[in-house]
Amino acid sequence: MQSILVVGAGREGKGFLGETFSTDGWQVYFLDKDPEVVNALKTGKYNVTVYQENGTFKREITGYEVYGYDEEYSCLPAVLEAEVIALCLYPEDIPEAAAYLGKGISERARRNGDKLTILCCTNKNHYIPTFKKAFENALEGSQERSWFSENAIVTDVIVRRSTNAETTTALDVVTTATMSLLIQPPVYADFSKTRWMELRDGLEQLKEIKLYTYNAPHAACAYAGYLKGYKTILEASADPEIAALQDEVLKEAIPGLSKEFGIPEEEIWAFCSLPRTKEEMDDSIYRVAVDPIRKLSRNDRLTGNAMFCFKHGIDPKALIKSIANGMAYDEPRDEKAMLIQNMIREEGIEAAIAKVCGVSADHDLVTRVAAEYKTIKG
Repeated sequence: MQSILVVGAGREGKGFLGETFSTDGWQVYFLDKDPEVVNALKTGKYNVTVYQENGTFKREITGYEVYGYDEEYSCLPAVLEAEVIALCLYPEDIPEAAAYLGKGISERARRNGDKLTILCCTNKNHYIPTFKKAFENALEGSQERSWFSENAIVTDVIVRRSTNAETTTALDVVTTATMSLLIQPPVYADFSKTRWMELRDGLEQLKEIKLYTYNAPHAACAYAGYLKGYKTILEASADPEIAALQDEVLKEAIPGLSKEFGIPEEEIWAFCSLPRTKEEMDDSIYRVAVDPIRKLSRNDRLTGNAMFCFKHGIDPKALIKSIANGMAYDEPRDEKAMLIQNMIREEGIEAAIAKVCGVSADHDLVTRVAAEYKTIKG
């Protein structure tokens, strides 16, 4: 039986990778540093509602094993056995995970264990050399590092599905399943009989495109929906004004991306046009909007797209409006949103835009976003 160790047993870890690999006959191990997540999974089962093109299916996932970051290193058998380690983590948490896994991978190397594929399931781009170095630094000696160099590969993926739950500890998860996980070859594991897994070259460029196409209209919907008082993405996207804004965001973004990356517009449209599920999975505006400091930053989904448009002579009117909506997003539960609001109060809207978006204070983007913001605020 093939086996996978999923590091990070939150929404994506359970709802996508855990469900997919378990359903397709792999032995699934989970590793998580949060004791509450671990204890919840120790009940021995959890439920996933899967939204697909041909219907909605409920699956009960059992037969897995779960470990915490404990001093006894109880996860050692899983680290020694797994053909695949999948890191379902924020990029800033991957070095810590690598440091913890280093002990087990070192032992695997000393036993001359089977080859290992490490999948980095994060939207952050150009980080694979950093993550690989983190694993190499965690190994216990030159012999172990030599084995790792010859027998392990750290590779990139693109996650193309939404997965959600009330909390990271929740045992009821919902997910869409219409598009495969893209995996940068080469790999050592055999994914040929596992659904939703696809080897694909050129992931760094595709990951940029994914951020600017999948995520930009989603964020635009969340910030516009918040300002109109909606609680969920489905509610917001049913609003004709917000739906039109989402469409315009893509219509502005794709010509800019085409010119920037040298890819025909029709190929980008094909890449970002997701098949529709028979029933639609909802998501909270809070989850999609959270952390506007990151989502409005210079190389992220909204500002990055707008700057490509400026560079290539395209008027980013809808993107400007969406950035202004993000600057006006003042959800009290969102620490990063509160930091932006404090910045606006203390430094003024123009200075706050320049700082959050990472552009010079005299750029047209700052002037136009500020004007739109002032219209929003009346």
